[in-house]
Amino acid sequence: MKRLFVPIIIAFLACCKPTAKTASVAHLENTYWKLSEMNGMPVITPADAKEVHIVLASADGEKQLRGFGGCNGLGGSYTLTGDKIKFTTISTKMFCESRMDVENFLTKVLTEADHYKITGETLELYEGGTFLAKFESVYLH
Repeated sequence: MKRLFVPIIIAFLACCKPTAKTASVAHLENTYWKLSEMNGMPVITPADAKEVHIVLASADGEKQLRGFGGCNGLGGSYTLTGDKIKFTTISTKMFCESRMDVENFLTKVLTEADHYKITGETLELYEGGTFLAKFESVYLH
């Protein structure tokens, strides 16, 4: 019995040892980007609320922005040149007292951002050398 058991363990260890996990890198376009940091503070989504997010996608040769600011839907367009980005945004205009600070922040960031950086699963928007906001990629099932 010992002779059979040892080769099975060796075979198991050889085939099933952990492999190094490769870092995933999200793409700017066609990724759901959840706002995760605002003014250096984490953005917490209330239990009964929808996440603040953006999605950038190319369709029929046009680059389209869509998302949610915390109270209102967002739409618009964007242009890319390398890591340079320029947003044009539109939004509905409902007022939601508890989430307007986040929405106003996001709208301002999208207006001011002029370039971006993606590291792993994180998107950062900048104006010149000034960090504006951080987003985390979310994979929907």
